[in-house]
Amino acid sequence: MFELPIDMVVMAIGQGPNPLLLESTKGLDLNKYGNIVADEKGQTSLDGVFAGGDIVTGAATVILAMGAGKNTATAINDYLLSK
Repeated sequence: MFELPIDMVVMAIGQGPNPLLLESTKGLDLNKYGNIVADEKGQTSLDGVFAGGDIVTGAATVILAMGAGKNTATAINDYLLSK
């Protein structure tokens, strides 16, 4: 057994989008499956709100989610630098 010193744990588990998504984020476009609609850069229908991975594509591989995260992080950086 071993211990890891950590500051934060992010739980990333689930089988589908959170049903409270629409209630907590007004104006966010979802598709018929309840996933967030985003363009190829991860920009959603709300200015400055980005999404990627399974919440956009539905269940997929970790590799695809990592790729979406990298692309979306670049888009977020570009967005912030343009402000």
